[in-house]
Amino acid sequence: MSHESPRQRAIRIAGIIGALVVIGVVLWIDIATGIWQDLVILAGLAAGLVSFLLTVLVVDRIVARSTARRWAPVTRLALTELLHDLADENQSEIARGHIVPRRLPTLDQSLSATEWSTEQYQLRALVVTERRILSEALSRWVEFLATSTDTGDVLRQVADIALQMDRIRDASLELDRTPKPAARDALDAEIASCNTHFATLSRELARQLAAQDQPARTRRSREPSLRS
Repeated sequence: MSHESPRQRAIRIAGIIGALVVIGVVLWIDIATGIWQDLVILAGLAAGLVSFLLTVLVVDRIVARSTARRWAPVTRLALTELLHDLADENQSEIARGHIVPRRLPTLDQSLSATEWSTEQYQLRALVVTERRILSEALSRWVEFLATSTDTGDVLRQVADIALQMDRIRDASLELDRTPKPAARDALDAEIASCNTHFATLSRELARQLAAQDQPARTRRSREPSLRS
């Protein structure tokens, strides 16, 4: 499982404290007074509330952690496969933690307006290829990743990249219709934004893989050496 952010941890702790307070109040009323015996409906509602709080704050988290541990090797494989598809194969050394994300080339500012159409055709062909690679990588694992609460950010960022590629295509077609410097600058900005999304997703995948490896590294560091 991925590590919680400080804000998420604070919210969870506050929720647990609030639930314990509610449960304590219910138990105190039950012990100190006979109100639940007189008000059967309220007693049922109070019991249901306590059961709900225990399920949400305790049971669900225990089950989620158990499931995450059971499927951790598969989750790691899925994240690694996605990272391989998103990383630049020629510059990255994923096993060593050196990751260079794929990126779309920026526009060649030295080209004249008469050469823009050829550049745009090549750009749109590249966008189609990159989107196909992304779609194929995601289609292999989307059903599995969608069941994990830890990989929601990955799926959302993949969707952001796909949307950004659509914007690049639209901006490229607009540049073909109106070949003006302003339209070209707008397209260049969309390409830069897409490359930022690629880099963000690559960092998120690397972070989650590091979080998955952390428990194993901790266990190995605690094991006594063979020589001792």
